Formats: sequence, structure tokens, C-alpha cells
Amino acid sequence: MSAISVRNLTYEVPEKRILNNVSLDLQSGEITSIMGPSGSGKTTLLKLLTGLLRPTSGQIVVDGTDIAQLSETELDKVRLKMGLVFQYAALFDSLTVYENIVFSVTRHRKRVPRVELDSIVRERLDSVGLGEVEWLLPSQLSGGMQKRVGLARALAMNPPFIFYDEPTSGLDPLSAQTIDELIMETGRKRNVTSVVVSHHLPSVFRISNRVAMIHSGEVVAYGTPADILASNNPTVQAFLAPERESRQQAF
Repeated sequence: MSAISVRNLTYEVPEKRILNNVSLDLQSGEITSIMGPSGSGKTTLLKLLTGLLRPTSGQIVVDGTDIAQLSETELDKVRLKMGLVFQYAALFDSLTVYENIVFSVTRHRKRVPRVELDSIVRERLDSVGLGEVEWLLPSQLSGGMQKRVGLARALAMNPPFIFYDEPTSGLDPLSAQTIDELIMETGRKRNVTSVVVSHHLPSVFRISNRVAMIHSGEVVAYGTPADILASNNPTVQAFLAPERESRQQAF
């Protein structure tokens, strides 16, 4: 059974259909990247997968549960299985790194011993390659460090699913590569199912087990990176032209 199964998913706003009859099966423990041009619907799909939006119609089955049919209270329970890493880290500016990381733990678990919180913070920071930063504020960190703290926070509850929204956006090439490696390492070490929305093609083809391309609200290609690169679909070919050219130049 797929870790996440999407069937005939449609999302509409007044006078516009943003996603049209999308179906996907995301496999457990894999990294699936969702790519496509701006306005194609990829971020909307991510919000639907995490329950931040409700579909107009269709199914979103996460770990055996159709979240499209859940009440908000029931949906909150499923969200505990999800870690979210936002495009701009979305750390709480007034909280320290420590307080950001344990925020969900202290919110959803009562009376967690301080020694356990200390252990969670230290282990999660170690896992994203950060040293003694727990008492710093987000404003004292670089953009790449903020992204890593965002991942540490997402891992705090040991979720089996992690969703990334443009994780390398705004980063220099070296920092972007570091984030890519962390996404892959997190998937391997923790056996989490990862969904990455990205327009950065080098990252997409570096980290992914499977890639879905969305265009005008529809999935026009889905497969391994090799499958996508070999696609004869003209829409896919046009979107990938810069990536293919850069690969040819590299050799």
C-alpha cells in the first residue's frame, strides 16, 4: 500500500480550477519531488496533502486515512504524523532556536521533563549539522541555518512524513547542496516519506526517487528521474530544456 495515495483530486476557487483530477501514489520511505512552472498548482497540492486546504473533490489517503473526509479535530491527530519545512523557514522570531524546536512537543505533550526536551533539541540540531545555536534567535542565523533549524523543528515529533516547500529557495549553491544532502540523509536514517515542492531542477534530480510534474493543474508526467528526463512529452521537454542543456555542458 502506498504511504500517500491521491485519487481524482480537484481543487477550485471561484471562477478557477487550480488542480484537475490529480492522481498519485507516493511510496513509503521515498523522496517524491513535485515540480512545475509558477502557478501550476504544486504548492496548492502540498497544502492539500497536509490538510491546510480542503479539496473540492477526490481522496487524499495518508497512512490509510482519507484526510479529505476528516473533521478538524480528527485532522489534527493526523497532522502529528507530519513535519513541515516552509519556504522561508517560518521560525517564530521572538523564540530562541531551542523554543522553536520544542514548540510542537510542549504543545501536544503535557509536562515533558526538561532533560527530555534538552535531549530532543541536541539530537535534532546534531542531525542537521548545527552546533551551539539553541539560545540564539532566528535573526542571528543565516538563511541556510534557519532552513536547517526549520528541519530540526519538523523532526521534533519523529513524524513518518515530512513535507518541504521550496527548501532551497533563496540559498546560495553551497547552502542549497547542504539542504539537499540533509533531505536525503533524513530520508535514509529515519525512513521518512518525503514530499518536496521545488522549482530548482538540479535539486529535484539530485534528491528524488520519483518526480511528478504539474502543468496547468494536471500531472503531465510521473516517474523516476530517469523516466522524466527521457520523457517525450513536449510540455516536459520544454520545462526541462535548461536542465538538459546544463547537463550536456557539464560533460
